Amino acid sequence: MVIRVLEPELYTQFSSLRDRSVGDIMQEPVVASLDSTISQIIGLMDKHDAYTVFIDFNGRIASINMRDILEYRDIDHAKPSMVGKIVPPLARSQKVGYASRIMGEYRLRALPVVEDGRIVGQVTSDAIVRMVNAYGIDNVSAGDIMTPNPIIVNADNKVSSARGIMIRHKIDHLPVVNDGKIAGILTSKHLLIAMKPPESSKGKADIISNKTRMMDLKVSGLLDKHVVSSEPHESVKSIVSKMMDNHVAYTLVTVGEELQGIITHRDVVGLLQEMVREEIPLYIVGLPEDPFDAELAKSKFATLVRLMRKVVHDLSEARCNIKIKDMGGERRRYEVKVNIVTLSDTMSYTANGYDLAMLFDQISDSFKKRIAHRENRGRGDVKGKGKGRKGSESIRYKVDFYTLP
Repeated sequence: MVIRVLEPELYTQFSSLRDRSVGDIMQEPVVASLDSTISQIIGLMDKHDAYTVFIDFNGRIASINMRDILEYRDIDHAKPSMVGKIVPPLARSQKVGYASRIMGEYRLRALPVVEDGRIVGQVTSDAIVRMVNAYGIDNVSAGDIMTPNPIIVNADNKVSSARGIMIRHKIDHLPVVNDGKIAGILTSKHLLIAMKPPESSKGKADIISNKTRMMDLKVSGLLDKHVVSSEPHESVKSIVSKMMDNHVAYTLVTVGEELQGIITHRDVVGLLQEMVREEIPLYIVGLPEDPFDAELAKSKFATLVRLMRKVVHDLSEARCNIKIKDMGGERRRYEVKVNIVTLSDTMSYTANGYDLAMLFDQISDSFKKRIAHRENRGRGDVKGKGKGRKGSESIRYKVDFYTLP
């Protein structure tokens, strides 16, 4: 996960937008029933020109977007519970900065607004881009926020190859080149339309045959030749205006016929995401893919560390390692290991179970008891079971924590 870090003066510039309530830009949500087929959900996306559809999934809200659906070749038999991801719900009073962070970190374009357990609205990347456009930003250029050297696909490649690239890299926009020159753009929406069974299909064999033909097409037969482009010096105001005028979520950054980068809604939304760092390094390995569970883990871990800092004054680092074992169906068993590193030693605790929140609570209780035991014995240092600092595990993923709900 890559998080863009803004310069302090640039970050401050957007404070007024970041601090607005999501209720100010809330839109009507697109909601499907739990028994909907994926084909029906694609139909809803097409009807409402929506990238994301929400489903009330046993009291939690699942998000299904176009890129999620691309992962399933047999969309007629895939269930929403297999495709969707549980996402953190928003309240009207929560800030745009928080919504922007969640959307940016987990590559989402929409989050549900929930009241009394009911989906009453949504906040979309399009709404945030429109807010940025109305604000009028002239001192930030395309070159400042673009993703340089974007992943591309050749016009002669098969559509199935492009689909694989989008799935692997979790992207929705692929610039298409031919002989080194930009030939067009391919999006997840183009692929989804190609995968959708035609209305004239008579049976399963006909549907499979049609999908096979579409995936075997060359990219040149499916791309959009009308490319929205900008130059590196153009302002963000100009960029978002082009996105809105052309009803797209991207612009290619070019110099002449040379591709320099790409800007998507995610890059614009990234300007508004909240960024408040903790005073000590916090590390997490193995965050769950579901945004809801990932945010829960980060929030619980940050709360645990804040508790520890009140009583362990030489705390220098905190680490968390989450392992997930798929037990089949919808059940997942977690192993959570937390290391609290002090100047003299490391306290460690591991918990296993199915409820991620409960595991963190168990670990928190364990540390409280250990500290209480230490204080009762009148010792000045903390000895935890497990390895010392030299034997601690290497860290593959670092989180500079942002403000958590």
